Amino acid sequence: MVGYAAKEGTTAFDGAGRNSPYTAGLLAHLGEPGVDIQFVFRKVRDTVLAATGGKQEPFTYGSLPGREIFIAPPRGATAVSPANNSSRDASLTEIELWTSIRGSKSSGALKDYLQLYPDGLFVPLARLQIQQLENADHQSGASQEDAPNELAKRIQRELGRVGCNPGNPDGIWGGRTREALRRFARYSGAEIDMAKPTTIALKKLEGSTARVCPAVARPKSIEEPRHANNPNTRPRPTTEQKRAAAAPSASRPARVCRAETRDECRVRARAAGARRGSGFCRNPITICE
Repeated sequence: MVGYAAKEGTTAFDGAGRNSPYTAGLLAHLGEPGVDIQFVFRKVRDTVLAATGGKQEPFTYGSLPGREIFIAPPRGATAVSPANNSSRDASLTEIELWTSIRGSKSSGALKDYLQLYPDGLFVPLARLQIQQLENADHQSGASQEDAPNELAKRIQRELGRVGCNPGNPDGIWGGRTREALRRFARYSGAEIDMAKPTTIALKKLEGSTARVCPAVARPKSIEEPRHANNPNTRPRPTTEQKRAAAAPSASRPARVCRAETRDECRVRARAAGARRGSGFCRNPITICE
Protein backbone atom coordinates (compact mmCIF):
# COMPACT_ATOMS: atom_id res chain seq x y z
CA MET A 1 0.00 0.00 0.00
CA VAL A 2 1.23 3.46 -0.94
CA GLY A 3 -0.25 6.47 0.81
CA TYR A 4 -0.19 9.88 -0.88
CA ALA A 5 -0.75 13.16 0.95
CA ALA A 6 -3.02 14.39 -1.86
CA LYS A 7 -4.67 12.88 -4.89
CA GLU A 8 -3.29 13.33 -8.38
CA GLY A 9 -3.38 16.85 -9.75
CA THR A 10 -3.74 18.55 -6.37
CA THR A 11 -1.32 20.14 -3.89
CA ALA A 12 -0.54 19.01 -0.36
CA PHE A 13 -0.51 21.89 2.12
CA ASP A 14 2.47 22.44 4.45
CA GLY A 15 0.32 23.75 7.29
CA ALA A 16 1.06 26.53 9.74
CA GLY A 17 2.45 24.43 12.59
CA ARG A 18 5.28 21.96 13.01
CA ASN A 19 3.58 19.26 10.93
CA SER A 20 1.57 19.33 7.72
CA PRO A 21 -2.12 18.33 7.85
CA TYR A 22 -1.26 14.91 6.40
CA THR A 23 1.53 14.23 8.90
CA ALA A 24 -0.70 15.34 11.73
CA GLY A 25 -3.39 12.90 10.57
CA LEU A 26 -0.89 10.04 10.40
CA LEU A 27 0.41 10.74 13.90
CA ALA A 28 -3.13 10.82 15.21
CA HIS A 29 -4.22 7.43 13.82
CA LEU A 30 -1.24 5.22 13.00
CA GLY A 31 -0.77 4.22 16.63
CA GLU A 32 -4.36 3.11 17.24
CA PRO A 33 -4.19 -0.56 18.28
CA GLY A 34 -6.34 -3.16 16.54
CA VAL A 35 -7.32 -0.94 13.58
CA ASP A 36 -6.84 -2.36 10.07
CA ILE A 37 -4.38 -0.38 7.92
CA GLN A 38 -6.99 0.48 5.31
CA PHE A 39 -9.32 1.86 7.96
CA VAL A 40 -6.42 3.82 9.46
CA PHE A 41 -5.90 5.63 6.14
CA ARG A 42 -9.64 6.28 5.89
CA LYS A 43 -9.47 8.04 9.25
CA VAL A 44 -6.41 9.99 8.07
CA ARG A 45 -8.35 11.05 4.97
CA ASP A 46 -11.27 12.37 7.00
CA THR A 47 -8.93 14.21 9.36
CA VAL A 48 -7.07 15.96 6.53
CA LEU A 49 -10.28 16.90 4.72
CA ALA A 50 -11.62 18.46 7.89
CA ALA A 51 -8.35 20.32 8.62
CA THR A 52 -8.10 21.80 5.10
CA GLY A 53 -11.76 22.57 4.57
CA GLY A 54 -12.05 19.88 1.90
CA LYS A 55 -9.20 21.29 -0.21
CA GLN A 56 -6.78 18.39 0.32
CA GLU A 57 -7.85 14.77 -0.05
CA PRO A 58 -5.28 12.00 0.65
CA PHE A 59 -5.18 9.00 -1.64
CA THR A 60 -4.01 5.42 -1.14
CA TYR A 61 -3.06 2.80 -3.68
CA GLY A 62 -2.26 -0.87 -3.19
CA SER A 63 -3.21 -4.51 -3.39
CA LEU A 64 -3.49 -6.11 0.04
CA PRO A 65 -4.38 -9.73 0.89
CA GLY A 66 -7.77 -10.73 2.28
CA ARG A 67 -6.87 -10.54 5.96
CA GLU A 68 -6.60 -7.83 8.55
CA ILE A 69 -3.28 -5.99 8.75
CA PHE A 70 -2.48 -3.96 11.87
CA ILE A 71 0.23 -1.35 12.26
CA ALA A 72 -0.39 -1.51 16.00
CA PRO A 73 -1.65 -5.01 17.00
CA PRO A 74 -4.78 -5.33 19.15
CA ARG A 75 -4.26 -5.22 22.91
CA GLY A 76 -3.52 -8.65 24.32
CA ALA A 77 -2.76 -10.16 20.88
CA THR A 78 -0.30 -13.04 20.64
CA ALA A 79 3.07 -12.81 18.91
CA VAL A 80 3.21 -12.79 15.14
CA SER A 81 3.37 -16.29 13.68
CA PRO A 82 6.28 -17.39 11.49
CA ALA A 83 3.95 -17.46 8.48
CA ASN A 84 3.19 -13.77 8.96
CA ASN A 85 6.89 -13.08 9.34
CA SER A 86 7.65 -14.75 5.99
CA SER A 87 4.87 -12.77 4.30
CA ARG A 88 6.29 -9.56 5.72
CA ASP A 89 9.79 -10.48 4.52
CA ALA A 90 8.42 -11.12 1.00
CA SER A 91 6.75 -7.69 0.95
CA LEU A 92 9.94 -6.02 2.10
CA THR A 93 11.87 -7.81 -0.65
CA GLU A 94 9.44 -6.54 -3.27
CA ILE A 95 9.67 -2.99 -1.94
CA GLU A 96 13.46 -3.11 -1.95
CA LEU A 97 13.48 -4.38 -5.53
CA TRP A 98 11.10 -1.68 -6.70
CA THR A 99 13.13 1.01 -4.92
CA SER A 100 16.23 -0.10 -6.79
CA ILE A 101 14.65 -0.09 -10.28
CA ARG A 102 11.97 2.64 -10.21
CA GLY A 103 14.35 5.24 -11.66
CA SER A 104 15.77 2.91 -14.32
CA LYS A 105 16.13 4.22 -17.88
CA SER A 106 15.80 0.69 -19.28
CA SER A 107 12.52 -1.18 -19.52
CA GLY A 108 14.27 -4.55 -19.07
CA ALA A 109 14.50 -4.30 -15.26
CA LEU A 110 10.88 -3.17 -15.04
CA LYS A 111 9.72 -6.12 -17.16
CA ASP A 112 11.69 -8.47 -14.90
CA TYR A 113 9.80 -7.05 -11.93
CA LEU A 114 6.47 -7.73 -13.66
CA GLN A 115 7.49 -11.35 -14.18
CA LEU A 116 8.53 -11.80 -10.54
CA TYR A 117 5.51 -10.00 -9.08
CA PRO A 118 2.59 -10.18 -11.55
CA ASP A 119 0.23 -9.12 -8.75
CA GLY A 120 2.70 -6.83 -6.96
CA LEU A 121 2.02 -3.49 -5.37
CA PHE A 122 3.82 -1.51 -8.05
CA VAL A 123 2.60 -3.30 -11.19
CA PRO A 124 0.57 -0.30 -12.50
CA LEU A 125 3.51 2.05 -11.87
CA ALA A 126 5.91 -0.32 -13.63
CA ARG A 127 3.65 -0.57 -16.68
CA LEU A 128 3.26 3.21 -16.82
CA GLN A 129 7.01 3.72 -16.64
CA ILE A 130 7.61 1.14 -19.39
CA GLN A 131 5.14 2.96 -21.63
CA GLN A 132 6.86 6.30 -20.97
CA LEU A 133 10.28 4.84 -21.83
CA GLU A 134 8.97 3.31 -25.06
CA ASN A 135 7.36 6.62 -26.07
CA ALA A 136 10.64 8.43 -25.37
CA ASP A 137 12.56 5.93 -27.51
CA HIS A 138 10.07 6.41 -30.35
CA GLN A 139 10.41 10.21 -30.22
CA SER A 140 14.19 9.92 -30.12
CA GLY A 141 14.15 7.71 -33.22
CA ALA A 142 11.96 10.21 -35.04
CA SER A 143 14.29 13.09 -34.17
CA GLN A 144 17.27 11.08 -35.45
CA GLU A 145 15.50 10.60 -38.79
CA ASP A 146 15.10 14.39 -39.10
CA ALA A 147 18.72 15.02 -38.07
CA PRO A 148 20.28 14.94 -41.60
CA ASN A 149 17.73 17.48 -42.87
CA GLU A 150 18.37 19.84 -39.95
CA LEU A 151 22.13 19.42 -40.33
CA ALA A 152 21.90 20.33 -44.01
CA LYS A 153 19.93 23.48 -43.15
CA ARG A 154 22.56 24.57 -40.64
CA ILE A 155 25.34 23.98 -43.18
CA GLN A 156 23.43 25.97 -45.82
CA ARG A 157 22.94 28.88 -43.41
CA GLU A 158 26.65 28.88 -42.57
CA LEU A 159 27.58 28.76 -46.28
CA GLY A 160 25.45 31.81 -46.86
CA ARG A 161 27.10 33.59 -43.94
CA VAL A 162 30.60 33.09 -45.36
CA GLY A 163 29.49 34.28 -48.82
CA CYS A 164 29.39 30.95 -50.68
CA ASN A 165 25.73 31.35 -51.78
CA PRO A 166 24.09 27.90 -51.38
CA GLY A 167 20.62 29.27 -52.07
CA ASN A 168 17.60 28.95 -49.80
CA PRO A 169 18.37 26.87 -46.65
CA ASP A 170 15.75 24.21 -47.39
CA GLY A 171 17.68 21.18 -46.07
CA ILE A 172 17.92 19.58 -49.54
CA TRP A 173 21.44 18.35 -50.24
CA GLY A 174 21.46 19.17 -53.93
CA GLY A 175 24.02 20.24 -56.53
CA ARG A 176 23.92 23.93 -55.60
CA THR A 177 24.68 23.22 -51.97
CA ARG A 178 27.53 20.85 -52.87
CA GLU A 179 28.97 23.42 -55.28
CA ALA A 180 28.84 26.08 -52.55
CA LEU A 181 30.65 23.71 -50.21
CA ARG A 182 33.27 23.05 -52.90
CA ARG A 183 33.90 26.80 -53.18
CA PHE A 184 34.28 27.03 -49.42
CA ALA A 185 36.73 24.12 -49.38
CA ARG A 186 38.72 25.66 -52.24
CA TYR A 187 39.11 29.11 -50.71
CA SER A 188 39.55 27.92 -47.11
CA GLY A 189 41.86 24.99 -47.89
CA ALA A 190 39.70 22.58 -45.87
CA GLU A 191 39.15 18.94 -46.78
CA ILE A 192 35.39 18.23 -46.64
CA ASP A 193 33.18 15.36 -47.77
CA MET A 194 30.71 16.75 -50.34
CA ALA A 195 28.54 13.65 -50.67
CA LYS A 196 26.43 14.27 -47.57
CA PRO A 197 26.05 16.75 -44.72
CA THR A 198 28.49 16.10 -41.88
CA THR A 199 29.16 17.68 -38.51
CA ILE A 200 32.80 18.10 -39.55
CA ALA A 201 31.76 20.44 -42.37
CA LEU A 202 29.48 22.36 -40.01
CA LYS A 203 32.27 22.85 -37.44
CA LYS A 204 34.70 24.11 -40.10
CA LEU A 205 32.10 26.57 -41.37
CA GLU A 206 31.30 27.79 -37.86
CA GLY A 207 35.01 28.29 -37.25
CA SER A 208 35.20 30.85 -40.10
CA THR A 209 34.60 34.31 -38.66
CA ALA A 210 34.96 36.27 -41.92
CA ARG A 211 33.83 35.97 -45.52
CA VAL A 212 35.55 33.07 -47.30
CA CYS A 213 34.16 32.97 -50.84
CA PRO A 214 34.99 36.15 -52.84
CA ALA A 215 32.23 38.46 -53.96
CA VAL A 216 31.65 38.05 -57.69
CA ALA A 217 30.26 41.10 -59.49
CA ARG A 218 30.59 42.13 -63.14
CA PRO A 219 32.40 45.50 -63.45
CA LYS A 220 30.47 48.31 -65.11
CA SER A 221 33.35 48.87 -67.52
CA ILE A 222 33.06 45.38 -69.09
CA GLU A 223 31.63 45.58 -72.58
CA GLU A 224 30.47 42.44 -74.33
CA PRO A 225 31.47 42.29 -78.01
CA ARG A 226 27.93 41.35 -78.98
CA HIS A 227 26.66 44.56 -77.34
CA ALA A 228 29.25 46.63 -79.19
CA ASN A 229 28.30 45.18 -82.56
CA ASN A 230 24.52 44.97 -82.08
CA PRO A 231 22.79 48.38 -81.77
CA ASN A 232 19.57 46.73 -80.59
CA THR A 233 21.14 45.24 -77.46
CA ARG A 234 23.76 47.96 -76.80
CA PRO A 235 22.75 50.29 -73.89
CA ARG A 236 21.94 53.84 -74.96
CA PRO A 237 24.39 56.47 -73.63
CA THR A 238 23.17 59.02 -71.11
CA THR A 239 23.28 62.79 -71.62
CA GLU A 240 26.43 63.10 -69.53
CA GLN A 241 28.09 60.34 -71.57
CA LYS A 242 27.19 62.16 -74.80
CA ARG A 243 28.70 65.42 -73.49
CA ALA A 244 31.86 63.64 -72.40
CA ALA A 245 32.17 62.00 -75.82
CA ALA A 246 31.76 65.35 -77.56
CA ALA A 247 34.45 67.01 -75.45
CA PRO A 248 38.00 67.32 -76.86
CA SER A 249 40.08 64.19 -76.37
CA ALA A 250 42.76 66.15 -74.53
CA SER A 251 40.33 66.93 -71.68
CA ARG A 252 39.72 63.30 -70.76
CA PRO A 253 42.07 60.35 -70.28
CA ALA A 254 42.23 57.76 -73.03
CA ARG A 255 40.52 54.45 -72.35
CA VAL A 256 42.65 51.33 -72.19
CA CYS A 257 41.10 48.05 -73.30
CA ARG A 258 42.47 44.62 -72.65
CA ALA A 259 41.39 41.02 -72.97
CA GLU A 260 39.90 39.28 -69.98
CA THR A 261 42.39 37.10 -68.08
CA ARG A 262 41.86 33.40 -67.46
CA ASP A 263 41.31 33.89 -63.71
CA GLU A 264 38.78 36.68 -64.29
CA CYS A 265 36.85 34.44 -66.67
CA ARG A 266 36.82 31.59 -64.11
CA VAL A 267 35.32 33.93 -61.50
CA ARG A 268 32.68 35.02 -64.01
CA ALA A 269 31.97 31.38 -64.93
CA ARG A 270 31.39 30.42 -61.29
CA ALA A 271 29.04 33.38 -60.86
CA ALA A 272 27.09 32.25 -63.93
CA GLY A 273 26.93 28.66 -62.67
CA ALA A 274 28.87 27.25 -65.63
CA ARG A 275 30.34 23.77 -65.25
CA ARG A 276 33.89 22.74 -65.99
CA GLY A 277 34.49 21.75 -69.60
CA SER A 278 31.51 23.76 -70.86
CA GLY A 279 33.75 26.07 -72.95
CA PHE A 280 32.54 29.17 -71.13
CA CYS A 281 35.94 30.90 -71.41
CA ARG A 282 36.65 30.13 -75.08
CA ASN A 283 35.50 33.61 -76.09
CA PRO A 284 36.93 36.05 -73.53
CA ILE A 285 35.35 39.47 -73.27
CA THR A 286 37.10 42.84 -73.54
CA ILE A 287 37.54 44.99 -70.43
CA CYS A 288 37.96 48.73 -70.99
CA GLU A 289 39.19 50.94 -68.16
